[in-house]
Amino acid sequence: MSAGKDWRGCSLAHRVTDMSMNAQTYSSFEMILNAVRREISVNANSPILIGIDGGGGSGKSTLAKNLAVALGGVPLIHLDDFADWSNDSNWQLSTFSERALKPLLVGITSKHQRYDWLTDTLGEWFEIPSTRIAIVEGVTTLRADLLEYWKISIWVDCTRELRLERAVARDGEAMRAKWIEEWMPGEDQYFGREKPWESASFLFDGSGGESYDFTPPE
Repeated sequence: MSAGKDWRGCSLAHRVTDMSMNAQTYSSFEMILNAVRREISVNANSPILIGIDGGGGSGKSTLAKNLAVALGGVPLIHLDDFADWSNDSNWQLSTFSERALKPLLVGITSKHQRYDWLTDTLGEWFEIPSTRIAIVEGVTTLRADLLEYWKISIWVDCTRELRLERAVARDGEAMRAKWIEEWMPGEDQYFGREKPWESASFLFDGSGGESYDFTPPE
């Protein structure tokens, strides 16, 4: 297997055997879209929640947005809209599951206030409509507390360097220190504790490369 880089940017060999034996790996959007559609087709009579996890800047939000559009405009729920997990990764996930996920499973529309990461306050109200299929994306989506909700789960893989580069390009150079000193260390704690890639149905290459060989963080 080819050499690669882990989530801290250190060289190491790929260890595909460390991941879930049930997971399939995909390197293009078309491939993973087809895989998701197959799963939906065999669960035609059930509510389907799709959970997408990965580090900040990995490409999970882009993947989630594209899947939502390709699946006919299904609702897309961002965990970042609910609370700040970077200082406390236990951030009221029980509240999130009770107020957002369980209503979806029983066909109930729910309303929530959007969390503002910069001001640490709750802002505008938004609605999650009743629907059979919905996508949830964000860091900690595949933590053990939430796994029971996902009919389909996806881990988006990307090197630490590229994730940071994307995050700074998106948020501005002034936020680099915030990412390096606070947000990425918060993710590191979650990755080390939960190893969320091991619970994924599918593994997706968020780097945009044509080939994909999964490298689990360690």
